[in-house]
This record gives sequence, structure tokens and C-alpha cells, in this order.
Amino acid sequence: MPAAIGRVLSVVRKLIDYGKQLADTVRRRATAPGFARFAARFGTADIAAILACITDGLLRAAALEARLCQRAERGQDLKPPPIRLPAIRAPHPARQVAPPSDPPAPEPTNDPQDPRLARLPTADEIAAEVRRRPVGAVIADICRDLGIAPGDLDSAFCEELNLAIISYGGTIAGIIDDQILRFFAFTFGDRADIADPGPPVPSRLLPSTGPP
Repeated sequence: MPAAIGRVLSVVRKLIDYGKQLADTVRRRATAPGFARFAARFGTADIAAILACITDGLLRAAALEARLCQRAERGQDLKPPPIRLPAIRAPHPARQVAPPSDPPAPEPTNDPQDPRLARLPTADEIAAEVRRRPVGAVIADICRDLGIAPGDLDSAFCEELNLAIISYGGTIAGIIDDQILRFFAFTFGDRADIADPGPPVPSRLLPSTGPP
């Protein structure tokens, strides 16, 4: 097993274990007090939409695992992508820059019929996407699908995860930005409460404080 592939495969397989346990926990605790606090990281209170999102993450992780194993069989280890700095160009003297427009406000996605359920990718579409994207970017997508935010996992695994994302073409900032957008798109309404449902998966993968 090539060394770099072995390290990344370990991360991917831990994410698969996490996703499976997470899906089981969501099913068991969907009606428990405090579930809305956890659901906010998915931007929806629709259980079907949350489970569909987790399923996408598991499909993405399985496709990446297969891709890495095939590469290992060929004896081709992973290498960090080359750093490409953007070209610096002088602005055209006659060019006028329009003032930036305000971004559209995110629409709430916790309706009884979540619109994301109408545009779910197929397993073949996910596999094709995984084949053409950088490994680190795919791992970042898996974290988004599983609703993982920085600080959710134990420190050792978090370091492994961050290193795999950053070293192979992904970015941590995109995960954070996505979590912020989801949280503000979520409307707690009368489902909110202050009770904490506890960690969604066993503590061996999570810090002692549990999810926010």
C-alpha cells in the first residue's frame, strides 16, 4: 500500500464508519428533545433530507475508497497538486468596475417537503464526480454531506482529516462557510429547545463536549 494512499484511505474509512453510525442515530433520535439543534447543521429539519444527505456522503466516500484502491493496485501514490498562483494583471484603464451586489438571502430549507429531495444525484453521477475531482475536495464534500464542522471530531482525527483535505486539493474554509449558510437558512420555529440530545455517534470519534 503506498504510504500517502494508506493515510487517506484510513481517513475515508473512518468517515464511512462515522456516516453509518450517524444515520442510525438520526433515525433513533429524530423525535428526541434537542434534535433541532443538531439538525441545524444540515439546514433542514426534514429527516428524509438529512438521511439523503448522509447517504450521498456515504456513496461519495465509497466511490473515493474504490478510486484510491484502484490507484494503489497500480502502484501510483498520491502527490499534492502543484500550487498555481493566479496571474496578476493591471486593470484596463477604461474598465469600470460595477459595485458588488448583495448576495441573495438563503431560503429556509426545513419545509415539510425539502426541495433538495427533488434533485438528488444518482450513485453513478456521484461516482463520476468523484473520479474527476481532487481527492481533498471530495473529502471536503463528504464532510459537508455528513454535517461535520471543525471541532466535531476528536483532535487526532481532525488533524488527519484537515491534512488530507488541504494536501490534496481541498479547502477547510468552504466547509465552514457552508455550515454558516446552513445554520442561518434553518428556522428553529417551535421545534427549538435548549436540551442537548448528546453526541450523535460514539465518543471515540467525537470530542467530550459533543456537537453544538
